[in-house]
Amino acid sequence: MDAYTLRQAGSEDIPTLVRHRQAMFRDMAALKGESHSPESLAAMGEAFAAFLREHFENGRLTAWIIEIDGKPAASGELLIVRWLPSPRDPLGRVPYIHNVYTEPGYRRRGFARRIMETIIQYCRDAGYPLIKLHASQEGRPLYESLGFVPNNEMRLNL
Repeated sequence: MDAYTLRQAGSEDIPTLVRHRQAMFRDMAALKGESHSPESLAAMGEAFAAFLREHFENGRLTAWIIEIDGKPAASGELLIVRWLPSPRDPLGRVPYIHNVYTEPGYRRRGFARRIMETIIQYCRDAGYPLIKLHASQEGRPLYESLGFVPNNEMRLNL
């Protein structure tokens, strides 16, 4: 694997995290032969930047970035979502992984795996009983290799 730096991200990294989220949506749409308008991606980027600022400040979001020679190569975020208390977690906290993204030139080098391993260890150390994420088709093999399994959630698109 390339020599890299893995570090926790902060508010100074918001432009990189926004750019990675926009690129992730562009890439996923392209795989389906679809696209998002530049305007919709820009609007999402502005809203996501505000979301990141708020959640970095209130401590509910933690993010990591891998850099090579000072350039961002990959990133991922963990958002702690308030949920209904359950016997498994009476405090009602669900760690939810978002936006695990690797720049095209750095893919297939294990960076997404390294970010995921970091997030999983972070959650273990914090005592969370489970972690959730939404997997793209491209990400599913990685997540399954780390022990993630599909569950019984359903949704209705309106």
